Order: sequence, then C-alpha cells, then structure tokens
Amino acid sequence: MRGSWLLALLATVRPLASMSLPPLSFSRLALEDVPAAFALEEASYPADEAATFDKLRMRQAQAGEFFYGGYSTDGLLKAFVCGTLTADDTLTEDSMSTHEPSGTTLCIHSVVTASEMRRQGVGSWMMKAYVAKVAEETRVRRILLLCKTTLIGFYEGAGFTNLGESDVEHGSDVWMLMEQRLS
Repeated sequence: MRGSWLLALLATVRPLASMSLPPLSFSRLALEDVPAAFALEEASYPADEAATFDKLRMRQAQAGEFFYGGYSTDGLLKAFVCGTLTADDTLTEDSMSTHEPSGTTLCIHSVVTASEMRRQGVGSWMMKAYVAKVAEETRVRRILLLCKTTLIGFYEGAGFTNLGESDVEHGSDVWMLMEQRLS
C-alpha cells in the first residue's frame, strides 16, 4: 500500500502534544537570579542582540512584575521572559531601554530557554503562562515583541499576530513586530 511506510514511521514518533513538560515552576524572578538570567541570555542570543547584565538588572528592579522565570525542582533558573511598559504606540529603541510605569503596552524584550530545555514545549508553556499572568494581574492592554522571521510561527502559536517588519534596528537581522491584545 502506497505511503504505508510513512504511516508506520509517524506511528513511532511521539507527538509534542503528548510529551510531558519538564517539571518547572513559574514565578517572578528575584534580584539574586539576575546573574543566572544573564548567563542564559548570553548563551541564547548573538552578542549584538543579547541584553547586558545592567539592562536585565534594570528590568528586574524597575519592572519586576514583568520578569518571570521557569525554575527546575532544584531551584535552578531554566527559562525566563521579561519586559517593560511603554506609553508609546509601538516598540521603539527607546522603549527597549526604559520602563514607563504608567504605560499600558508591555514590550517583551527577552524570551529565553536553556539549551537543554529547548524543543520540549517549555517556551510555549512559558509564553502562555506569562500572557495569562499579565492579563490577570495587571492593567496591560496589549503586548508587543520583536522576533526573527523563523520564530513567527512560535509566537503565533502563543496568540500573537504578525504586524510586519519593525523599524527597530537591533543587531544585524530584520525583526518582525508581533502583537497580542488583551482588552
């Protein structure tokens, strides 16, 4: 029968939906975990795109309610997502470096998963948990982020809409602007 080899192969592959996530807890990232977040950031982004230690520390200190980590059962940081508020209509170079507490647009700056945790659904789980916490606990009306074209599908899977190419220049690649409206 034509294609039966493909059906047999597919039957042996465990679908992602049935895979269980590594046991992680999701909570606000404490100041003492910023060095671990910085190590993950450096290992995950090219040097011209990674946030500096000082930027991560500023985000935790000024916008801690938007800085969350995924922690293993032994308390190690394995993933994190952070952002800051802006009153601007879009994500700009300036909004990537400041936090405007009165803003209602959340700009996500970093979404990071430790290399050994990738391709296990951790990033999707973390983004959905993050958006749910932001929607439930804050007055944020929408969330913006920049991503590379290869990650558009990932963020669409987390509920974001592709708004097209961003004007922001950060590193050498083209960035796409993604949005999720909360109200």
